[in-house]
Amino acid sequence: MQSYDYLCQNCSKLFEVRASIAEYSKGLKPTCPHCGSQRAIRTFTSVNVLTNRPRGGTMPLACGPNAGPGCCG
Repeated sequence: MQSYDYLCQNCSKLFEVRASIAEYSKGLKPTCPHCGSQRAIRTFTSVNVLTNRPRGGTMPLACGPNAGPGCCG
């Protein structure tokens, strides 16, 4: 199941809908749990990305092993 975020255009409340990709592809019409309206638009929220980089570490933006002469000073 996927999680989809919606904003109700009637009461301006955000809500989440859990549905399969197949349900969403068929034209999911969510109902606002706050006011019962079906006037909702999908919103996109930020996501957390996990990395294996140590906390506080920085990665060079352009300098790599094959960056060429003059890189990073």
